[in-house]
Amino acid sequence: MLISQQAQSETGRWQGSPRISFAQLRRQLANPSEIPDGHRQRLQELAKRLARVKALGDGYSRVELSDEAAAAVGAQATA
Repeated sequence: MLISQQAQSETGRWQGSPRISFAQLRRQLANPSEIPDGHRQRLQELAKRLARVKALGDGYSRVELSDEAAAAVGAQATA
């Protein structure tokens, strides 16, 4: 069952990770070793989803994480 965005916003509750601004995200990505675990886990989940999208081929194969996001995911793999 689909729920409209308006109905979702009216619940007053946010599910998932706390929202942060793009500026905050950029600051965190500038120093991948200091990214909070929750944000790093979310990046890893997005990297897995990206791999599935790229597997679709065609134009989707050109989609990539930013260099900063890829470095943050890679920093976890080496930590």
